[in-house]
Amino acid sequence: MPDFAFASCLPGVEPAVKLEVARDRSDLAFAYSRPGLVTFKATREIAPDDSPGSVFARVWGRSLGKIEGASSIPTADCIHVFARDPDVETDLSAWPPSAIAQPGQLVADVIVAPGEPAWLGVHRHDPSRSPHPGGAFPVDMPADSPSRAYAKIEEAIAWAKLPVAAGHVALEIGAAPGGAVMALARRGLTVWGVDTGELAPQVLALPNVVHLAKKVGAVRWEELPPRIDWLLVDVNLAPQVALHEISRLMPKLRDTLRGAVITLKMNDWAFVAELPKLVGRIRDLGLPDVRLRHLPSNRREICAVALR
Repeated sequence: MPDFAFASCLPGVEPAVKLEVARDRSDLAFAYSRPGLVTFKATREIAPDDSPGSVFARVWGRSLGKIEGASSIPTADCIHVFARDPDVETDLSAWPPSAIAQPGQLVADVIVAPGEPAWLGVHRHDPSRSPHPGGAFPVDMPADSPSRAYAKIEEAIAWAKLPVAAGHVALEIGAAPGGAVMALARRGLTVWGVDTGELAPQVLALPNVVHLAKKVGAVRWEELPPRIDWLLVDVNLAPQVALHEISRLMPKLRDTLRGAVITLKMNDWAFVAELPKLVGRIRDLGLPDVRLRHLPSNRREICAVALR
């Protein structure tokens, strides 16, 4: 019997998963797809610690197929039960409770969708994966957050274990309405936001927030603080254009910059083929350690974390 790999993902992102796997994993061929789930037939054994074949996969592992109930779950160190589509109300009460995975543990993944058989897979947890069911990074979103950018930066910090600390200085390009600015300011950072759009009043009211109401192309070096530790970029531009816009600022930032969190928009799935080149362009900015991941709060976009 052949082995199969599975990828859980945001519903609608399946084309990106399939494109990446077709490009990078010659040992895998597309087999089956439902919204939020893609499987691949393998020409070799798929181990639970198989490296993810796509940065758009929230969970990746060995696929064991459909199951009808909890009695079919194999012995594992940890069980993760999660909705195939996190935005669809899904009753998980018939399944065992989930736990937080520890490094090295074998995790049984039970993927549930209303009115359909559950899907079973297994993966071995390691520090590069989320320990939570479905690849989640839980974020306590405040009621006054103006946008999901609050969750996006908190998820990026949790996933990449970024050493963001009070007293650091951050610069965000594409800051309005200020979700990420609020998140970092509440962590004790001084945050400079560049955007022609307005920041929400509750964000502007924070004493450690500075708003430069202009396009990034109009920002002059002398307008920026003398030290910037973290660069955030979340602009509605094609990835190549966004990286070109920030390249002009890098000579000013490079001496003190610890790293960057760059949201690359994937409004056209053709950009998936460009991801290796985009990683190369980020490295050329002086940030050699680049990692990509489709975070739980991402939509048609990918998070790039780049460190010196």
